[in-house]
Amino acid sequence: MNTNVTRVPVLIVGAGAVGLAASDLLAKYGVSSLLIEKRREVFLYPKARNLSFRSLEILRGLGLSDRVHAVADGVSGMVVKPTLNSADEAPAMDVDAIFAPFAGLSPEPPAQYCPQSRLEPMMLADTRRRGSQVRYATELVSFEQDDAGVTAVVRDRDSGETETVRADYLVAADGVHSPVRDSLGLTTSGYGALPIFIVFVYFKAPWRTFVPNLRDGDGVQVKNADVDGIFLVAEGDLGMFITTYLPREGETAAQFTPERCAELLTRAVGERIDMQVIEIAPWQPYERVADQFACGRVFLVGDAAHTMPPFKAGGANTGIQSADNLAWKLAAVLNDQAAPALLSTYHTERHPVGRFNAHQSLTGPSLVLLRLDDDRPQLPADEETPMLGLLAGYQYRSAAVVSGETPPAGPDAVSLVDEFRGQPGTRVPHAWIRYEGERVSTLDLLGSGFTMLTGDERWGSAVASAAAELGVSIAMHCIADDAWGAVTGLDSQGALLVRPDAFVAWRAEALPEQPEAELRQVLSSILARGEVARQHQPAMHWRSR
Repeated sequence: MNTNVTRVPVLIVGAGAVGLAASDLLAKYGVSSLLIEKRREVFLYPKARNLSFRSLEILRGLGLSDRVHAVADGVSGMVVKPTLNSADEAPAMDVDAIFAPFAGLSPEPPAQYCPQSRLEPMMLADTRRRGSQVRYATELVSFEQDDAGVTAVVRDRDSGETETVRADYLVAADGVHSPVRDSLGLTTSGYGALPIFIVFVYFKAPWRTFVPNLRDGDGVQVKNADVDGIFLVAEGDLGMFITTYLPREGETAAQFTPERCAELLTRAVGERIDMQVIEIAPWQPYERVADQFACGRVFLVGDAAHTMPPFKAGGANTGIQSADNLAWKLAAVLNDQAAPALLSTYHTERHPVGRFNAHQSLTGPSLVLLRLDDDRPQLPADEETPMLGLLAGYQYRSAAVVSGETPPAGPDAVSLVDEFRGQPGTRVPHAWIRYEGERVSTLDLLGSGFTMLTGDERWGSAVASAAAELGVSIAMHCIADDAWGAVTGLDSQGALLVRPDAFVAWRAEALPEQPEAELRQVLSSILARGEVARQHQPAMHWRSR
């Protein structure tokens, strides 16, 4: 038994898309982590296929845009056929049309194909490039926390050796059945297990001879009297068939034997071919949200915090955005820029969003498909709302946002907006502007610290003073482009203070009489520090036209 103690700032449990995002984002902010995953390898199969524009923006901030776009290049979409061997086909549901209303809100596409099997290796390589550790075939055995940190025991599943890890904080990204959440005794709310199975059947067969022009991101939906499912390319000659099943009373996932799945595939193909069923992975969706996203020094992200059915592509996207919210706050505290009280705003901001997104995933057509009972739990915002709210149209109301607006009634009520105009608590608006001779998005001006966006260079001394006194990084960009004023409604003296996660922390309509004192007070409030007496070295990066 290894009795050495490994010390890390953050221990992350679960290397799915959300755990990897948390690790990569922390590394971007200069905080190293140890990420452990009981699986022996990255996820091989193309689950969680579509990323929304807000998730794409987060990946853009990590410098991964080109790699994500390369995955989507050449993907033409999905067609519907009665059987795979049939010559008849028709266009399937047009995903691009669903997201088309959101074009122009972001420098990124409204949505883009990038399955989990391609996204995980990208973030794995990037977080390791930045110096953080990721260990597969490693499981969490136990943990305990005290006022100063978390002590965990982890085990190598191959060698059986255990190791003690001492971390300042633990982030649980360990899924819908989160052992970390359960060990903390945190309760959950929501419908729970839904009365449906989504069955992933991985097989090897010469099935692509029937669709020779099929590309890696394309899909073929087969729909006939016997079967309704989707063929996708997994890797090489490995195919994946996804179908849904509404079980009768008493039936379980064990009903999906290799023989039954082979027969389903035969009916979907339309004729018998040489076929080998490799793996069957039935999955029962849940709609369940933890009642607390934090307990002491332990934080829940992804499905451990908020799991939802895939009907509106909310799961992975909501999880990545929660990781983005938590990462900068952990980094600010660990880098002595913020007081630990800042971390309480993670639950305050993300819990209403998690509850809202989970519930919205059960509104609309999915209710008809699932035939859910009328006595299902009723959550706030019981009616289906426009999809922008699910994607990014929420407004944070917490101590990490300075605003004079009245918050909605109830701690779990979500605030929604129908446009991005630079309102405090919303994602900073996107506009294509000319800056230093180049056409860039306003989101591209954001860095790993705070950012002041304004049209008036007189803000410079206030930014420099606040950065020096508080010891935080503040980049200032003077924008002289009418597009910026048009989208924000600000004149040249106005300014937006933007947090590291691209959300507006404070909006100033004009230059205050005492800008240094006001900006210092705003930042002290956001960082939960109160008035700061001691001086720090400047950490300001001021760029103007």
